Amino acid sequence: MNYSVVLPGGIAGLFLTLAVCVSSCQDATEIVVQDLQMEIPADSRTFSETVLPGEIADTRIEHLAYAGPASPVIDLEAGHVTMFIFLAGTGVLHADTFVRHLTPESIAIPMDDIGSVRLEVPAGEELHFLQFTKKLTDEDNEDLASFPADNKYSLYFTRFVDTEPYTEKIKSPNTVSRTVLPADIIPRVSLGTVEAPGPDRVGAHEHPMLDQLFLGLTDNDIVVHADNASAELGEFSVLHIPIGSSHSVTVGENKKMYYLWMDFFLNREGQEWLKTHKPVSTDETAVQDKDPT
Repeated sequence: MNYSVVLPGGIAGLFLTLAVCVSSCQDATEIVVQDLQMEIPADSRTFSETVLPGEIADTRIEHLAYAGPASPVIDLEAGHVTMFIFLAGTGVLHADTFVRHLTPESIAIPMDDIGSVRLEVPAGEELHFLQFTKKLTDEDNEDLASFPADNKYSLYFTRFVDTEPYTEKIKSPNTVSRTVLPADIIPRVSLGTVEAPGPDRVGAHEHPMLDQLFLGLTDNDIVVHADNASAELGEFSVLHIPIGSSHSVTVGENKKMYYLWMDFFLNREGQEWLKTHKPVSTDETAVQDKDPT
């Protein structure tokens, strides 16, 4: 016996709306964004928060801040590589025999069995930074051993502004891009900056071979688009690009695009993607503050 049910127009329309909503919700892309707390609470001298927990495999990200005067010692975890991205404030970094003066928008990666670093934060300063702790796999350790001698450092340190510029087809001629951390220094990790005045855009592209984070730098005010989703990214906020999505960036009139991209490749073959970045020059004077072994 066959049954048929005829619904009144209003009810049928409601069911159709619900069906479309369920379908679109299932297909929706989620862009995860976290705003960093850039002020230490008045009743404290330190602050810490976990950033995007679980978003990047085998990688722990923390936002740490110290109010001066302070001299914290940070122990580095064995079997991992630790990367510091300095965001605001000034100080001094001590790593083994190396001493480096810290300014906003600089990077430090202690290597070569350095077990701890000490920071000096002067009175009146608040030093804010991100600390990435990435577990090294057996393949990572093999890669570290095989990297060219020129890529091996006891302490990798540089300011963003001192790094090599590059061009890319998906960016306009008004864009200044820089490679902050080239490939084959840290296994399967590379970093760079993108800067341009608005209005401008970074064209849509996909890279399913890597997980990518964006960190909004000073005065950054952009919109990130991924498939059918969009999210605003301001300064001192961290965003996770949905892996495999078609994504792009737009910046409006009288606004600024200025962010740090952080690529975490799923395997070493995925680093072929970086060949789309074409160096503007091969002048090595910009990296004179790095410390080769």
